Amino acid sequence: MSHLQFSSIKMLIPALVTGILLTACGGGGGSLALSDVGSGGTGFISGNVTAGPVGSANVTAYAVTAGQMGARIGSATTDVNGNFTMNVGAYAGSVMLQANGGSYTDEATGTVMPMATGDVMTAIVPAIAAGSSNAGVQITPLTAMAQAMAHHMSGGMTDANIAAANLAIGNQFSVSDVLHIQPMNPLVSGSGSGASLDAQNYGMTLAAMSKYAQTLDLSSSSSIVTAMMNDASDGVLDGMASGASVQMVGMGGSMMLPVTAGTNGMATAMNAFMYSAQNKSGVVTTDLMSKLSVATGQIQNSVPVTTTAMLRGTAFNGLVNRGTVSAYAVNGGMLGAQIASAVVDGQGNFTMPLGSYSGPVMLQMHGATYMDEATKTLMTMAPSDVMTAVLPSVTGAANVTGVMVTPVTSMAQSRAMGMSGGMTDANMAAANAAMGNYFSISDILHTQPMDPVASGSGANASQDARNYGLTVAAMSEYAQSLTMPVSSTLVMSMMQDAADGVMNGKNGMTQISMTMGTMMGTMMAATVGTTGLADAMTSFMNSSANLSGLTLTDMQAFMQKLNSSGGQI
Repeated sequence: MSHLQFSSIKMLIPALVTGILLTACGGGGGSLALSDVGSGGTGFISGNVTAGPVGSANVTAYAVTAGQMGARIGSATTDVNGNFTMNVGAYAGSVMLQANGGSYTDEATGTVMPMATGDVMTAIVPAIAAGSSNAGVQITPLTAMAQAMAHHMSGGMTDANIAAANLAIGNQFSVSDVLHIQPMNPLVSGSGSGASLDAQNYGMTLAAMSKYAQTLDLSSSSSIVTAMMNDASDGVLDGMASGASVQMVGMGGSMMLPVTAGTNGMATAMNAFMYSAQNKSGVVTTDLMSKLSVATGQIQNSVPVTTTAMLRGTAFNGLVNRGTVSAYAVNGGMLGAQIASAVVDGQGNFTMPLGSYSGPVMLQMHGATYMDEATKTLMTMAPSDVMTAVLPSVTGAANVTGVMVTPVTSMAQSRAMGMSGGMTDANMAAANAAMGNYFSISDILHTQPMDPVASGSGANASQDARNYGLTVAAMSEYAQSLTMPVSSTLVMSMMQDAADGVMNGKNGMTQISMTMGTMMGTMMAATVGTTGLADAMTSFMNSSANLSGLTLTDMQAFMQKLNSSGGQI
């Protein structure tokens, strides 16, 4: 995957996210010898990642402290069969495992699929002893649903909640131990022979999810896992997470998870898979299918799940009408584990459960389709393009609303990352305020930008909203002047430019090279963030794309500020 070149600052594009998750804090790859396991006071965790065996997945282990996700304690990469082994040092306590990336053979179609960017599978393991060997741990869609459920219980991921959630999800799908039973692979001829009923039910459940994703025409079947995690988080499989509809991305755009997805929908999909040519196991699981077809959605034998905090916001780069927003914990100023994700609706809005998480949050959006303001055409972000935002510490169980993810919040996130200590609460607040001051926006996290391609939008908009909307439009206009195939790519360059605190076309002492799609790249001009944006704003406002009703006179003070700016944020 191609991406912009960086010098001194660690920018948060998907390739780097993967790199961070691979960084070992006492971890390693999948090549450790079995003779090393549990030796010399060093603990190990080994097991399998299965949605179909997932090869080349990144598996990261996190400590769990007081029911919440803590520091990274180990990492590994799966082999072609989805197996992994990782060193967790002398750690003792509960562990959260998270797998992302890699590829698997999709059961419904028989084709190899990558795990979609932003999709993860998780598992939660009750307290392990220091220096112990913990083998046969499974990371699957079912363990992911159990982890999401435990995370949203009162007290979070305590040992009692972990055990209850793993048991409850197992009961729901007739698997006695979702954490340690390896699912049967129904794509393997005769795999049902000798497999326990638990393993058969487990394998058919995963295949049914794959089949269900196919019937919904999802872009990647791994997206159903994220949706089912959100659905299970409140203890009821009803297509909702704490009252908010669960959204997904299909080939035709965003859609709502049907209310019967985890019950009759799964039963129907299981029946379709079992009697298809893809099922080579030699078995059918009619009892489980019948059980799911009449299930109410209440996850069986689960302790009550506390209604937990929700994060609601809007993505804007022009009107955004699809894409995925993921929320990540921030530990020690650096990117931590993914804690939630959601699909944006047709107006760019998103809702996701945060559980009992307390602490700083980084939001990252990718894969969005948006109305480019300069050209008034629909564009889709390039695979390596992201938009981000950083939120100083949120309080567990407190709802967070009205959060914006925009090119300007992306620049602020990059600036916070580039400051000494990284994304601390103080740096986040300072970077958000500094970027707001630079573009004359009092609160970049909560001000809704005016959409200047909407007729008459400037009439009742505040000056903050006007400045915000026309800043984004000016970036679009500048990208058009460079004939960039996708204007979101300019956002990545602007993030780099902002990282060192000076808008001068450089990251530190290194001039920024801008990618131009399939065309040759070009060096970023020193004036892009100053007179370049002011000139682009003038061009946009004089164009037919500007339907806001505002004139150059209305924006004269702001453009003069950009023109006279020395680039110092």
